[in-house]
Amino acid sequence: MKKILVAVDGSDASLKGTRKALEWGKPFGAAVTLIYVVPPMVLPGDAPWARMDEIHAAELKRGEKVLAETLAAAGETPLNVSTRSVLGPAAETISELADAEGYDLVVVGSTGKGAVKRMLLGSVADRLVHTCTKPVLVVR
Repeated sequence: MKKILVAVDGSDASLKGTRKALEWGKPFGAAVTLIYVVPPMVLPGDAPWARMDEIHAAELKRGEKVLAETLAAAGETPLNVSTRSVLGPAAETISELADAEGYDLVVVGSTGKGAVKRMLLGSVADRLVHTCTKPVLVVR
Protein backbone atom coordinates (compact mmCIF):
# COMPACT_ATOMS: atom_id res chain seq x y z
CA MET A 1 0.00 0.00 0.00
CA LYS A 2 1.78 3.08 -1.29
CA LYS A 3 -0.95 5.70 -1.80
CA ILE A 4 -3.98 6.46 0.38
CA LEU A 5 -6.72 8.99 -0.43
CA VAL A 6 -8.72 10.36 2.51
CA ALA A 7 -12.00 12.23 2.09
CA VAL A 8 -12.21 15.14 4.55
CA ASP A 9 -15.20 17.35 5.35
CA GLY A 10 -14.30 18.85 8.71
CA SER A 11 -16.41 16.40 10.73
CA ASP A 12 -15.23 14.28 13.65
CA ALA A 13 -15.82 11.22 11.47
CA SER A 14 -13.44 12.49 8.80
CA LEU A 15 -10.82 13.25 11.46
CA LYS A 16 -11.13 9.64 12.66
CA GLY A 17 -10.73 8.53 9.05
CA THR A 18 -7.62 10.67 8.69
CA ARG A 19 -6.07 9.24 11.83
CA LYS A 20 -6.86 5.69 10.71
CA ALA A 21 -5.32 6.30 7.27
CA LEU A 22 -2.16 7.68 8.88
CA GLU A 23 -2.03 4.69 11.22
CA TRP A 24 -2.50 2.16 8.40
CA GLY A 25 -0.08 3.93 6.08
CA LYS A 26 2.74 4.24 8.60
CA PRO A 27 4.14 0.67 8.30
CA PHE A 28 4.21 1.04 4.50
CA GLY A 29 5.57 4.58 4.36
CA ALA A 30 2.52 5.40 2.27
CA ALA A 31 1.85 8.79 0.71
CA VAL A 32 -1.43 10.12 2.08
CA THR A 33 -3.58 12.71 0.32
CA LEU A 34 -6.40 14.48 2.13
CA ILE A 35 -9.09 15.68 -0.26
CA TYR A 36 -11.90 18.16 0.34
CA VAL A 37 -14.56 18.23 -2.38
CA VAL A 38 -16.77 21.25 -2.93
CA PRO A 39 -20.05 20.15 -4.51
CA PRO A 40 -21.18 22.21 -7.49
CA MET A 41 -23.88 24.76 -6.69
CA VAL A 42 -26.90 25.56 -8.74
CA LEU A 43 -28.62 28.85 -8.00
CA PRO A 44 -31.95 30.02 -9.35
CA GLY A 45 -31.72 31.75 -12.71
CA ASP A 46 -33.14 34.93 -11.25
CA ALA A 47 -30.08 35.46 -9.03
CA PRO A 48 -27.96 37.65 -11.34
CA TRP A 49 -25.93 38.97 -8.42
CA ALA A 50 -24.35 35.58 -7.76
CA ARG A 51 -20.94 35.11 -9.36
CA MET A 52 -20.42 31.36 -9.34
CA ASP A 53 -16.67 31.61 -9.91
CA GLU A 54 -16.34 33.76 -6.78
CA ILE A 55 -18.53 31.42 -4.74
CA HIS A 56 -16.56 28.36 -5.87
CA ALA A 57 -13.23 30.11 -5.15
CA ALA A 58 -14.42 30.98 -1.64
CA GLU A 59 -15.57 27.41 -1.00
CA LEU A 60 -12.28 25.97 -2.28
CA LYS A 61 -10.42 28.35 0.04
CA ARG A 62 -12.64 27.21 2.91
CA GLY A 63 -11.76 23.63 1.95
CA GLU A 64 -8.06 24.40 2.25
CA LYS A 65 -8.69 25.73 5.75
CA VAL A 66 -10.60 22.56 6.70
CA LEU A 67 -7.76 20.42 5.33
CA ALA A 68 -5.15 22.38 7.32
CA GLU A 69 -7.23 22.09 10.51
CA THR A 70 -7.72 18.35 9.98
CA LEU A 71 -4.03 17.79 9.41
CA ALA A 72 -3.16 19.80 12.53
CA ALA A 73 -5.72 17.91 14.62
CA ALA A 74 -4.43 14.54 13.38
CA GLY A 75 -1.06 15.23 14.99
CA GLU A 76 2.52 14.59 13.93
CA THR A 77 3.14 12.07 11.21
CA PRO A 78 6.32 10.81 9.55
CA LEU A 79 4.36 10.16 6.35
CA ASN A 80 4.32 12.20 3.16
CA VAL A 81 0.96 13.99 3.45
CA SER A 82 -0.52 16.33 0.86
CA THR A 83 -3.86 18.10 0.56
CA ARG A 84 -6.22 18.96 -2.28
CA SER A 85 -9.37 21.03 -2.48
CA VAL A 86 -11.40 20.35 -5.64
CA LEU A 87 -14.78 21.09 -7.18
CA GLY A 88 -17.24 18.36 -8.19
CA PRO A 89 -19.76 15.82 -6.94
CA ALA A 90 -18.06 14.31 -3.87
CA ALA A 91 -18.23 10.54 -4.33
CA GLU A 92 -17.73 10.64 -8.09
CA THR A 93 -14.79 13.06 -7.87
CA ILE A 94 -13.07 11.01 -5.17
CA SER A 95 -13.65 7.77 -7.07
CA GLU A 96 -12.37 9.19 -10.37
CA LEU A 97 -9.27 10.65 -8.71
CA ALA A 98 -8.52 7.34 -6.94
CA ASP A 99 -8.62 5.56 -10.31
CA ALA A 100 -6.77 8.19 -12.33
CA GLU A 101 -3.90 8.58 -9.86
CA GLY A 102 -3.55 4.95 -8.79
CA TYR A 103 -4.48 5.14 -5.13
CA ASP A 104 -4.40 1.80 -3.31
CA LEU A 105 -7.03 2.71 -0.70
CA VAL A 106 -9.75 5.30 -0.20
CA VAL A 107 -10.66 6.20 3.39
CA VAL A 108 -13.85 8.00 4.35
CA GLY A 109 -15.44 8.73 7.70
CA SER A 110 -19.05 7.83 8.37
CA THR A 111 -21.35 9.54 10.82
CA GLY A 112 -23.34 6.32 11.21
CA LYS A 113 -26.67 7.67 9.99
CA GLY A 114 -29.44 5.13 9.70
CA ALA A 115 -30.89 3.88 6.44
CA VAL A 116 -33.84 6.30 6.42
CA LYS A 117 -31.68 9.41 6.92
CA ARG A 118 -29.19 8.13 4.35
CA MET A 119 -32.00 7.75 1.79
CA LEU A 120 -33.13 11.32 2.41
CA LEU A 121 -29.75 12.98 2.81
CA GLY A 122 -27.42 10.82 0.75
CA SER A 123 -24.09 9.60 1.97
CA VAL A 124 -20.70 10.03 0.38
CA ALA A 125 -19.42 6.96 2.22
CA ASP A 126 -22.33 4.84 1.01
CA ARG A 127 -21.94 6.03 -2.57
CA LEU A 128 -18.17 5.47 -2.54
CA VAL A 129 -18.56 1.91 -1.33
CA HIS A 130 -20.90 1.21 -4.25
CA THR A 131 -19.12 3.10 -7.04
CA CYS A 132 -15.39 3.20 -6.31
CA THR A 133 -13.27 0.53 -8.01
CA LYS A 134 -10.56 0.88 -5.36
CA PRO A 135 -10.87 -0.59 -1.85
CA VAL A 136 -12.80 1.76 0.45
CA LEU A 137 -12.34 1.82 4.23
CA VAL A 138 -15.28 3.39 6.06
CA VAL A 139 -14.29 4.58 9.53
CA ARG A 140 -16.84 5.20 12.27
